[in-house]
Amino acid sequence: MIPFVILLAFVYAVVIGANDAANSFGNWVGARIGKVIIGMLLCGLFAIFGAVAEGHKVTKTIGSGIIPSSYLTAEMAAIGIIGAILWVAIVTYFGLPISATHSVVGGIAGLGLAMAAPVNWLVLKKIVICWLATPTASCLIAYLTFSFVLFIIKKLKIHKEFSKLSKYLITVSSCYVAYTWGANDVGNAVALISTAKVLPLKLSLFIGGVGICIGVVLFGSKVAITVGCNITRITPTMGVCSDIATAMVVHFFTQLKIPVSTTHALVGAIVGLGLVRGARIVNFKIIRDIVFAWVITPVVSGLISFCVYHIFRICKG
Repeated sequence: MIPFVILLAFVYAVVIGANDAANSFGNWVGARIGKVIIGMLLCGLFAIFGAVAEGHKVTKTIGSGIIPSSYLTAEMAAIGIIGAILWVAIVTYFGLPISATHSVVGGIAGLGLAMAAPVNWLVLKKIVICWLATPTASCLIAYLTFSFVLFIIKKLKIHKEFSKLSKYLITVSSCYVAYTWGANDVGNAVALISTAKVLPLKLSLFIGGVGICIGVVLFGSKVAITVGCNITRITPTMGVCSDIATAMVVHFFTQLKIPVSTTHALVGAIVGLGLVRGARIVNFKIIRDIVFAWVITPVVSGLISFCVYHIFRICKG
């Protein structure tokens, strides 16, 4: 069972990387700074750095904050991961940037209900509030940052100069977002196996980081193009402002050990940028589809975990 659980966690890390590559390099892709594969390589590398350096903070919250760690055996960890994997994989296939955080939190809650474990609803309430605050805060920060940058550019008449500079800045800012994403999201894949004592925490974080990197490089370009090109047109200057907003929000919640959605932060930031240029250039149909996927994700992944648990019990006899 233990090798199987480790494999599941690794596969989930790959799925997270495939769906969430847009979190850090969607703007870079949308701004057409370079080849998509180069962006995916940088994204994966810095995600590993973040996972290893700061991934332990959120991992502990996910692993033991929702249901008591005493309920998490290797078998239960496998069930929770399966519930999260199935839904994220399905939605990734359709190119929608859903939240892996939503999926794993819903999966753990569903597993807890199935086991009749004491679910910590106060922690869940706190997490959901942060989910709502994440896109709101990033939208506001991106709106204010982009408005300020445009004012300075216009005031100093440095349009060409800043445009050239921003092509370099967006690479730096995208790498920083990748770092914060790795730090906050790696727990989604490995929290259950580390809490269940399947592997030591540090080794779990490294394996999760490597899995995320592989997912980014091999499968991440589709969702990156959806976020970077189909919501609103991204320029390098806009990309830098969006990255600043995304990274600030995600890193803030990482320090508080709260699992939030980097996808939420990014999409909120892009909407904020679009609103500066005029609401009509924002593709609200894409936004509607994304928000719908966000809302149903914890519910569906929770139901899947609930059903998988009972199927497992029936098969085990």
